[in-house]
Amino acid sequence: MFAAIPILAAITSAAGLKHAVWNEPGTSETFAFTGTVTSVTGSNLSYWIMDETGVCYVRSTNAIPIAAGDRVKVSGHVGIDRYQWQRAFLDSAEVLGRDAIPEPIRATCEQLGDAAFDNRIVVMQGIVTDAIRDEIDPLWQFLVFRSETGPFLAAVPMDDSGKPLSRLIGATVSVKGIVHALPDGGKRKFKAAQLTVASAADITVVTPVPDDPFDVPQILNDESGIENRQYKSASFVSRMNRRRAEGRVIAVSRGRRLLLKTAAGRLFSADITSGPPPRCGEHVAVVGFPETDLFILNLGKALCRPIPAGSNTVYSVAEEQAPIRLSPDFDMDKVLRECYGQVIGLRGTVVTVPSDNQDTSSIFGLACGNRLIPVDASACPSALNGIPPGSMVDVSGVCLINTTNWNPLDPFPRINGFTLVLREPKDVRALSTPSWWTAGRLLVLVAVLVLALLAIVLWNRTLHHLVERRGRQLYRTEIAKAEAELRVSERTRLAVELHDSISQTLTGVSFQIDAAQQTLPKDATAASRFLNVARRTLLSCREELRRCLWDLRSNALELDDFTEALTMAIRPSAGDAKVSVRFAGRRTQLSDTTAHAVLNIARELTVNAVRHGHALRVRIAGEVKDGRVRFSVRDNGCGFDPSHAPGPSEGHFGLQGVRERINRLGGTLHIECAPGGGTEVTVEIGK
Repeated sequence: MFAAIPILAAITSAAGLKHAVWNEPGTSETFAFTGTVTSVTGSNLSYWIMDETGVCYVRSTNAIPIAAGDRVKVSGHVGIDRYQWQRAFLDSAEVLGRDAIPEPIRATCEQLGDAAFDNRIVVMQGIVTDAIRDEIDPLWQFLVFRSETGPFLAAVPMDDSGKPLSRLIGATVSVKGIVHALPDGGKRKFKAAQLTVASAADITVVTPVPDDPFDVPQILNDESGIENRQYKSASFVSRMNRRRAEGRVIAVSRGRRLLLKTAAGRLFSADITSGPPPRCGEHVAVVGFPETDLFILNLGKALCRPIPAGSNTVYSVAEEQAPIRLSPDFDMDKVLRECYGQVIGLRGTVVTVPSDNQDTSSIFGLACGNRLIPVDASACPSALNGIPPGSMVDVSGVCLINTTNWNPLDPFPRINGFTLVLREPKDVRALSTPSWWTAGRLLVLVAVLVLALLAIVLWNRTLHHLVERRGRQLYRTEIAKAEAELRVSERTRLAVELHDSISQTLTGVSFQIDAAQQTLPKDATAASRFLNVARRTLLSCREELRRCLWDLRSNALELDDFTEALTMAIRPSAGDAKVSVRFAGRRTQLSDTTAHAVLNIARELTVNAVRHGHALRVRIAGEVKDGRVRFSVRDNGCGFDPSHAPGPSEGHFGLQGVRERINRLGGTLHIECAPGGGTEVTVEIGK
């Protein structure tokens, strides 16, 4: 019996599909239902389909030709995309007709996070504060909005109109889109719910940007401004549209953040987005979106322009007070409470200096007691000219608290100390400069000396090893030379002894046999024949002995060039014949036995060619290859018949001696000749 396998039923409604995608991780269900397409975005790859149960979002890997308002029968499956995000994939869609698209619902910022509004078409209104192109997906751009209920985002696909959405910054617009919490492509999974806009045509301008961006209400004017000295909440400030403020620049930080003071002495800051920053002391007007760090107001995304001299809006400001001098052990809490925007003076040591490749923000550290205070010299980078690290300096500048703007999720922004912002080069006064002999330079010098000493030691060791190696080579050379001289001397001694004893004795025997032959009767034919053989044998023995004596006295076997060695060994026996030798191999490739055998065989074959074949030219060629020695002796003599060649019985031992030498070395002998046609003898033996 087999257990029944449950068959999953296909999802048959939009609400069921939405529930499966969001609440059933790892599901692999299919879906099929009929509904109306409410919106299409993402180059016809993203679709919202509504039926009587709700609205769901489906995704396709290929563009399907359906449009908003089509009544379609769709089918597909639930799966995991390449970003490991579960979603519904559309496999096919059949257009059944046309339906009316539901009217959009007016929504507020809070309702974007309400599940009841998910995938619904809504209309929202707000002030555009920024336009950002998606750096991950270039097909999309984002608009950042402020509204009465809070900030929100709208994703707008890029189009071919060529009109940048940044033109809408500062305008109040109405935008229609889909409330979409599911990330498109899985790139930013945990961002807040947003509006997904089908096209830029769904954005309607309610209040356009003024032709003059500075034609906006003034925020910091005690007499005529909309906001006066009464306190406003941070959330109230964050919902305002652009505001204008005027004042004198008292600090420029990192080339973009301005700290200004109004005629009434109120501080505010501005983050300018373009153009060169103004100079300290210059009167300017700035326009931007109000923000706050709970200490002062800040105008973000600000524009700045100077106020012409003599204008009624330029206020006279009292002469700046003397710097507030701080001791090295100053009270940080007191400075943060009382010195925001005040000119303070510090004395300390320069510990870092910005390099030439840094941006316009020139920051260096000032060591005061056990604290390190950042000093911003972006407004006057020349203030540090000629002041190296380690110098004792007196610095005065504007105290700028390091804090961020208010975030709705934080009770208040955190403070990370303060930065001292310089205004002009004379704000830095050098008191003393460090000695040239710094610890760093001393360490460098010591390191150089150590490296030089190591180099000398290594050079000496190298020379010592080289001398030892050359000495060993010279020693081996002298030993080899002495051994060679000893071998030659010993061979010479043996040759002299053999000549004085055996050779003389054999010569005497030959003389005696000649005398006996002359005294024999004339009819003693057989005796005469034997005596002739004996005589030839003795002569052959004497000739062989003479060659041995020559070999002992010769240093042919000591030559590394074997061609030269063969030439030296054969030349004395060649008579008037012209002998040419060509041997491809070195003496060191052959053992002593093989080398001696090659010399004797080649010499014997040459002697036979000259003496018996009457050859006038003999050619010897050989090589060492694959562990074997192969050579040939070729002459232009009269030739002979190898099958009828005289042997030892007739007193001829040369060819027989050659065969015996070759057999002892496991070699082969091959003779090619014909009477009157010359002879070629080929020999192959082991090396």
